[in-house]
Amino acid sequence: MVKIATQLDNGGQVTLTLAGKCNGGSLGELRRAIDKARRMQRQIVIDLGEVTLVDRPSLQFLAAQARDDIKLINCPEYIEPWILRETAS
Repeated sequence: MVKIATQLDNGGQVTLTLAGKCNGGSLGELRRAIDKARRMQRQIVIDLGEVTLVDRPSLQFLAAQARDDIKLINCPEYIEPWILRETAS
């Protein structure tokens, strides 16, 4: 299960920090957090620095978010090539 922490900064940015295992079962919670940030009309950043495992549905979801102008930061080395491939599709 993934934990999601939300942080607002003074620059108008919302950072969603993910920690743990990101799987399809946790995507609903992540979608709600992203929707809430979008309603605030702020730039959204997803910090993947504490993610230990990502399944295929989560990977596809994160790639789709990256295509929609959500910035992914601190992406673990083993995940980054997969997201880049999905983003290019």
